[in-house]
Amino acid sequence: MPNSEIHIILNPASGAGKARSKFSSILGEFHRLFGHSYSVHITRWPLDATQATSEAVRNGSRFVVAIGGDGTIQEIVNGMFANGHLINPDCALGIVNCGTGHGFAQSLGLPHSIEKQIELLRNGDCRPIDLGRVTFRDNQGETRYRYFVNECQLGIGASVVKRVQRQHKKLGGTLAFGLGVLEAVFEHENQCIRMTFDQKETITQNVTGIVVANGAYTGGGMNLAPTARLDDGRLNVLVMHDLSIWQRLRSFPRIYTGTHLSMSLFSYHETKTLAVESGEAVRVEADGELLGETPCFVETIPSVLKVQSISKNGE
Repeated sequence: MPNSEIHIILNPASGAGKARSKFSSILGEFHRLFGHSYSVHITRWPLDATQATSEAVRNGSRFVVAIGGDGTIQEIVNGMFANGHLINPDCALGIVNCGTGHGFAQSLGLPHSIEKQIELLRNGDCRPIDLGRVTFRDNQGETRYRYFVNECQLGIGASVVKRVQRQHKKLGGTLAFGLGVLEAVFEHENQCIRMTFDQKETITQNVTGIVVANGAYTGGGMNLAPTARLDDGRLNVLVMHDLSIWQRLRSFPRIYTGTHLSMSLFSYHETKTLAVESGEAVRVEADGELLGETPCFVETIPSVLKVQSISKNGE
């Protein structure tokens, strides 16, 4: 078990093997900046990063570095918790982005260069960010919950993730998610859902999808929630109304530039909690990982997680 203060967790499958191919050069940079004061775990199966993180934090690691994508980061963050509380509130998260979607890295404003990302692990600011927590029904009908760092989606967003995971992940971020979106535009069926914001306002309507955003960007560079901030204590909710195929084709290109909010096809809300119910099951995903289905409840947990990978000028 690790007993070093810095613990690196690598998902070799992230980014269609990008993390594996760059691992030697990444470790070289770590050695240059940190010497030998770190331990390494290479994940072997789904949720392995969660268990490895839990063991590392319980054994004294105060800085856990994710080398992978949003799904790997989500697993690590969930491993930092036990029974609804951080195992060590002083333990910080660091990120070296090698994922397919890299939405969280964009929301954080990380540089594209891996070398510059590693520099931030040593010289960047450590600041608290919000997390989301989604309670949902899993494939066995059991109620579960997961923490997420960047976004949770229902409907078409989950359909896109399913397609990317099954068919397109090896193509890389923008192309993989672009193809997933294009297929879902023609194949996804709208569903009737009931949304309750902050346990007060309730809306029932047919929707194409719902985005519950902690960060502004999602997989493949989509700027779905342009005003979302990781540290404002709020969730930004984008509701895609009952869109026809033609309306999807006309509006979806604008989600990459964040100009879709001016269109009547979408509505935008800020909330601390969102409850979603539906007559038929609606798929739920978070941080690019399929979780389960409705009913679900999403809530924000303000300023709970320390993240080291932030530039000192906030850019």
